Amino acid sequence: MVANANSALRSMEAKIGELPMLPQVLVKILQLNPDADDFFEELGKLTKEDPAFAVRLIALANCAASAPAVPVVSIRDALTRMGSAAIRNLVASLAVQRVFLPTKPNEVRLWQHSVFAAFSAAMVAEISSDINVDPAEAYLVGLLHDIGRFVMFEHAAPNLLKVDESHWETPEQLIEADVEIYKFTHSELGFRACTHWKLPNSICEIVRLHHTPVEAEIVPGSSDALLFCVQVADHLCASLLECDDFEGIPSETREQRILDTCLNTEQQVALLPAALLAAKLDKIRTDSQALLSGLGFN
Repeated sequence: MVANANSALRSMEAKIGELPMLPQVLVKILQLNPDADDFFEELGKLTKEDPAFAVRLIALANCAASAPAVPVVSIRDALTRMGSAAIRNLVASLAVQRVFLPTKPNEVRLWQHSVFAAFSAAMVAEISSDINVDPAEAYLVGLLHDIGRFVMFEHAAPNLLKVDESHWETPEQLIEADVEIYKFTHSELGFRACTHWKLPNSICEIVRLHHTPVEAEIVPGSSDALLFCVQVADHLCASLLECDDFEGIPSETREQRILDTCLNTEQQVALLPAALLAAKLDKIRTDSQALLSGLGFN
């Protein structure tokens, strides 16, 4: 059993080596300081290095969700209209989409989950200001947390369909289904993919550990603080944001589900007011759906 598991993991890891690298523009943008006076100028320069990105950014700035009174026709206009946080989010999403272009319904659903988790993680970081996590970094890790499942879709779709059909309802049940069918987890595979792409070690480790509960005291600015944002986001998607009846769920029920499914310790409850997060759920859904529409997921 162990030998078969190791063989399967090595085979999947070999497929990772065949994946195209994430565009270098993403890595460079991650190094920019959004608060710097020259942020927009430098971001504009980097975007122009990749014409395909420039075209998509302008298109997204003009999409129905943005509905500008005057059409956006330049990168400068797009940057001015959308703001630094939105642009960073878009560039990250476009970069990953260029590696994993969905062709099947399950792949589209995985993209939807990833975008919902990205916006959710960024919102948790924004609301829980005491944990000192950059919302842009939380967004990126939220977007990438299930990247191992993208790899599985690329190279073992029939088996992954079995995982999707196993009626898992929580992230923990998904891990159990991974182990039962693959004998390894998408978290481990995602870590290896992020390492292949030479992403920062901090991001790689969060992808690897995103199903390991944060039980200890969260230190502001630590990797556990970032992991907390991603884990709350992952559970938030499963328990609320991706529910078919989301619009009909009362506010008090939303708040209670957050308390029951997303927060594990008294410190976490104190760091993240459930009522405040519940009040932001509609915005997370709206922003996520706007980006998904701009990316072509209608």
